[in-house]
Amino acid sequence: MKHIFFVTGQNIEVTQLPETILVNPGETLTLRCTLSGRNLFGNMRWYKGPDRKQTPIFNNDKEGASNRVVRVIPGSNTDFSINIQNVQPEDAGTYYCVMFLKWVQERELASGKGSLVSPSQPVVLGPTRRIAVGSQAAFNCSTEGFSPQEITVSWWKDGKKILAVQTRVMNSDEKQSISYRAESTVEIPLEEGDMKSQLTCQIQHKSLNGSLQQTFALGNILRGRRTFGCREGRGH
Repeated sequence: MKHIFFVTGQNIEVTQLPETILVNPGETLTLRCTLSGRNLFGNMRWYKGPDRKQTPIFNNDKEGASNRVVRVIPGSNTDFSINIQNVQPEDAGTYYCVMFLKWVQERELASGKGSLVSPSQPVVLGPTRRIAVGSQAAFNCSTEGFSPQEITVSWWKDGKKILAVQTRVMNSDEKQSISYRAESTVEIPLEEGDMKSQLTCQIQHKSLNGSLQQTFALGNILRGRRTFGCREGRGH
């Protein structure tokens, strides 16, 4: 469900969409921003984060602030939606569409509530061969694109929490520390009743509204299927 927020400033309304979006590395991200009201003569900018003193990622008076950011409808006076091309994990964050008065003394007129760009769903990998009942099976959960590095990974089997064998948080790229990834491993014994059981990896982080989770159907490997059987979901 999409949520629309309105912020009013001198008869101007800034509508920003979406409230939250999940994105995979390499994709194109679309952030929507439209204006309504009277006196639409300001300068529009997009910022990553609330700091208006930083360099905007898009400035309508100086298009090309970032070569990955382009307008969806060039030349429009009411639609300042943008595309961010080739999204990277470090692009996660909250983006604001802001209107400034562009007379002698510049000042902010109106701003959207922000669009939170979150990392993609975690990935859960399990055995690709049949596992006999009574044997141990190992599963790995990985997620990336978070900052700061405090990422919490938890495992659940049919709603009951289980302990991980190991969980590591590391830089997504050794050359920079703005983005972090987490990897966690769990080992469980497979039981006869696991034909309908589900194993879930849950990710919690301060940048998320709620949590991210990925589910693995244990019946898939007990039946000898070679597909992973993951099902995406979002916790709250």
